[in-house]
Amino acid sequence: MLPPSDAITTVCPTPYVIILESITQVGSNYEWVWSVSNPNPGNGSDGTVQNLSHWDIELGQCATMDDIVGAAYSGDGVTWTPFIPTYEEDASMLNACSLLTGPVLKFDFGTSGTAKSYYKLVLNKSLNIDMGATAFYKSGNTTGCGTQCFPGLGCPDEVVEGCSFSQGYWFAKPGLVWPGNVTIGGYSYTQAEGVAIWKSSNAGGIGTAKKVFLQAAAIKLSGTNVSPTATVWPYVQAIDAWLTTLPKLTPANVKSFNGSPDAAEALAAADAVAAWIEAHHCE
Repeated sequence: MLPPSDAITTVCPTPYVIILESITQVGSNYEWVWSVSNPNPGNGSDGTVQNLSHWDIELGQCATMDDIVGAAYSGDGVTWTPFIPTYEEDASMLNACSLLTGPVLKFDFGTSGTAKSYYKLVLNKSLNIDMGATAFYKSGNTTGCGTQCFPGLGCPDEVVEGCSFSQGYWFAKPGLVWPGNVTIGGYSYTQAEGVAIWKSSNAGGIGTAKKVFLQAAAIKLSGTNVSPTATVWPYVQAIDAWLTTLPKLTPANVKSFNGSPDAAEALAAADAVAAWIEAHHCE
């Protein structure tokens, strides 16, 4: 996220100063707020620039209109006027300046004097900042229209998942030797202890503790095959956290904890791990 103290200013020479004031997570959405100001207001002569009429932005390579859940503009950054954004050619720039913008999102609000005007987009996903994003501006007849770069919508960080071997690989493959003990829930388990839990009776249904143990063990034993950034790790951490509240597991006690506090949450995490392994199996 980008707090206001870390506001980012346009890096290329432009008639108007565009500042990315903040990126703030609000629930599951992300609010991007820019300001635009005119450092040299005037009639367009002697180096002055006429007031901004409006400006447009390209969404870039990774954002679409489906990602935008709200848009607004403001004269003070406090009181906002919402509008329904569209993504289309700006006909006014074509008519006034013969400038083809291509599809753009139009902020139909300008500047007055040197004061900042504010513009907000609310997105439903996290994106990085593209310092070379493209914007278009329209002013008066003298200073006209043009293109400028601004700190706009970039692409999300690439998530590298890696892969994992399954429970069957680690607990039932003939001749397989574990790379070492596996630590789960704060307890260290040897291969013999883990296999004994795997082979314990499922009569009456597999115990929650057994199920979550085996799923977490498959991920941990797969080592560096599973990327540190993989989306499976929060589920493994949830399993770890639950198993720390229990004694060390054995074939004798592994069915004893189905009704323990947070058992249902741990079981849901194990199901998520199983789905991840199925989608990212090493073999």
